[in-house]
Amino acid sequence: MSYLWLALPVGLVLTLALARLARLRPSFRPLVGPFAFSTLAVGAWVLVTEGRLAASNWILLLILFPLVVFFVRGTGLAFQAVFRHRQGAAPPALLDSVIAVLLYGIGAAVVAHRWFGVELTLFLGTSAVVGAVVGLALQDSLGNLFAGIALHTEAPFRVGDWVKVGDRDGKVEQISWRATRLRTWDGDTLTVPNNEVARHGILNYSLPRRPHSRVLSIGVSYHTPPNKVVSVIEGLLAQVQGLAPDPAPIVRVVGYAESAVHYEVRYWIPAYDDYRRIEGEIHRLVWYHFRRHGIEIPFPSRNVYLHQAGAVDGAESPTTRLQRALRGIDLFRPLNEDELRSAAGRFRALHYAGGEKIIEEGAPGDSFFLIDSGEVQVSKKMGGFSRELARLMEGQFFGEMALLTGEPRAASVVAASDVDVFVLDKTGFQDIIGANPEIAVDMSSILAERREALSQAQGDVTHRFDAERNPAELKQRILDRIRSYFGV
Repeated sequence: MSYLWLALPVGLVLTLALARLARLRPSFRPLVGPFAFSTLAVGAWVLVTEGRLAASNWILLLILFPLVVFFVRGTGLAFQAVFRHRQGAAPPALLDSVIAVLLYGIGAAVVAHRWFGVELTLFLGTSAVVGAVVGLALQDSLGNLFAGIALHTEAPFRVGDWVKVGDRDGKVEQISWRATRLRTWDGDTLTVPNNEVARHGILNYSLPRRPHSRVLSIGVSYHTPPNKVVSVIEGLLAQVQGLAPDPAPIVRVVGYAESAVHYEVRYWIPAYDDYRRIEGEIHRLVWYHFRRHGIEIPFPSRNVYLHQAGAVDGAESPTTRLQRALRGIDLFRPLNEDELRSAAGRFRALHYAGGEKIIEEGAPGDSFFLIDSGEVQVSKKMGGFSRELARLMEGQFFGEMALLTGEPRAASVVAASDVDVFVLDKTGFQDIIGANPEIAVDMSSILAERREALSQAQGDVTHRFDAERNPAELKQRILDRIRSYFGV
């Protein structure tokens, strides 16, 4: 009786302590129930040894069963701790299940042979025949099981990795004893049997865990020099958010096709999940940058070109819109009709995507911009912060001081939406002002009037001139800069 009074209180205290530990460490919860029943089993065992409870095989089985369960679960927790310490992650559920089944089998065999006198040799001989029959019937299921064990042993991928199995790819969500579940890009669940996974090559996009490279192929017309194409693509890649800074993107010529020169763009991304978003952003910017720099993405040579469709009846042509807009700008007021048409013919049409920077504060420039459609945002750094000065829309312009004097930009202009602009640079205006130098005098008067009347945030927001108290001095200063810049 003394053993019983000692075993039960100690077991109860240990059970309460284990329950308290399970609240702090949830991984110990599977041990609380088996340990409590094991404590009762020890008490029953003491009663049997002291003769207070009749010994029988069923009583003995009820005593040994919770002990075996407690032993298996405790061994499983120890295995998980060792695996997590060595691999840095929890073991797969399939591996836990296989180890638990093996331990239960060993425990049942020991109990049957040691306490119930079951001869295991005869059982093993019979089980071999039964196993052969069951193995033939469950050939596919057993193949999936052992393939799953091999996948866990070699660990070519883990839960959360992006993989490609055969011609199918997705994110690994679960690896069970029978199959591997993938979540596709469309959000669907794809279940692939483990033996099929083991038979195919496995491409793991998530290993090694460092920036991954992607490749795009772009075809460009033979009329554009490769150096220009490479420079433009490198410039647009600098604007793509999410690219890994190291290694830097690489652009190179990879071949000559029937109708295009093929360029390979290789870039690196921190995570494979982002590649579709980044790839789409690169394709989007390619159109705008190529259109703006006059780079053609050719149609296949088998296409048949009939003719260019004429303008829609009633629609105003870009040239007409440009000339009409120039007549409303006081800067071009000194030009006669012939000079105005000549100037309009020297403008280039450019396209900018929303969010692109058109000009940057402090950068050199010699271009005048007239907005054909869209909206731009003008900002300037003041006190260490960027401050919005104005928003310009269709028909408005900026950059006249850079065109006439070549002064650096004093503000940044960013496309607030997709923007179409007409651009005139120094080269396009050189012949006009060279043929009629008196235009410079009139233009200097107009600019002086604007500088005297407008505030810093108005007028030509891309350059700042301090207003002079003497308008004549301001006019002369601007005139001297125009003459010096154009050499007239």
